[in-house]
Amino acid sequence: MPAALGVPAVLRVPAFRNVWMGSVLSNGGTWFQAVAAGWLVLQITGSATMVGLLALAYRAPAFVLAPWGGKLADRHDWRRVGIVTFSVEAAGALALAVLAATGHLSVAAIFAATVVMGAAFAVGLPSVLALVPALVPTPRLQEAVALNAAGINVARAVGPILGGVALATAGATWCFAINALSFLALVAALVAAPHLEQGAKVPQRLRTAMRYAFTDHAARRLLVGMFIFMLFAGPVQELAPVVAQRVGGGPVALGVILGAMGTGALLGAWGLQVLSRRGLPRHRAIPIATVAFGACLVVVAASPVLALTAVGMLAAGAFWIWLLTLTNSAVQLSSPSQLLGRMLSFYQLAVITPIAVGSVLFGSLAGWLGIGWSMGIAAVALMAWGAWTLAHPVPDIDRDIRSIRSG
Repeated sequence: MPAALGVPAVLRVPAFRNVWMGSVLSNGGTWFQAVAAGWLVLQITGSATMVGLLALAYRAPAFVLAPWGGKLADRHDWRRVGIVTFSVEAAGALALAVLAATGHLSVAAIFAATVVMGAAFAVGLPSVLALVPALVPTPRLQEAVALNAAGINVARAVGPILGGVALATAGATWCFAINALSFLALVAALVAAPHLEQGAKVPQRLRTAMRYAFTDHAARRLLVGMFIFMLFAGPVQELAPVVAQRVGGGPVALGVILGAMGTGALLGAWGLQVLSRRGLPRHRAIPIATVAFGACLVVVAASPVLALTAVGMLAAGAFWIWLLTLTNSAVQLSSPSQLLGRMLSFYQLAVITPIAVGSVLFGSLAGWLGIGWSMGIAAVALMAWGAWTLAHPVPDIDRDIRSIRSG
């Protein structure tokens, strides 16, 4: 394929390309369900806290299952683990579609299906993340991680808007059904992928990986930094139905708010690639993005109208993707190969756990103080953390796995 077409080189790897395309479809479908489920729970209960608890229901299984998922990734075929777990998620979405179509959908059913799907996600994600380095050459790893993130945010840009339109015009049944079909598309891509030579797996005890995560300065900063960022940044996404309601919008406005964040993430991914090529180091880019996201969150917290809220979310999305792309690639590039699955499970916990906790915490604050004050408190905390990490850099974050292998 000619380079003039501007197709990223990593997409010329057929196995990665197929899985990447399936992942984009799956993530897009997930946003259809997120919009429908969050809006339905808010409409039925009228409670911002319940919307926050819905985020907890999806992510709480990771508290227990993410380390086990890392163990599976270090011992079993990543492909097969992904096929099983994504099939379970498809079944959960299909169950919600059937309940909605037959008039039996309830808040309890939404929460139950969400817990099951969250458990499958927690078990499968370390294997799916570990699959990426196996599909692409090592020099292309950061490009693959960035493209994965870009694909997620293509889905984030388009999925919420289409989900909001689908919810408003066709109803929740179609939102859940589309999500089920999108998971099956990814399962099909994994089934069709060639068998991967993963080399001899060397199972490691959990405490070995924990010792590395706590004693290695770069690993510790990456994981702690991601935890703190997601604790204060994650709730704005999960509580978007409350934000949309505050500015007088319905399902379509909710889709616009979430879609703006996804569009910003696409722009941010492009900007990050440009700046990385010009020499911006990861250990500087991460704290800069943290401070900048906090500033964007101030805009969202103070905005009284949909247009300004969308602008704030657009800018926030750009720096959101910086954090995810840079931290994910740094963990993968700097972790010993025999600990990769475990380290990715820790990364998963550092992303998922604080979103769950933060969504409940800031959802409760929103019910007490209002969503504006709730998001404002989160914004100040983010900027304070980002400023501290900018003043106390960890240059080892910029090393790559080759230095470990040759050490």
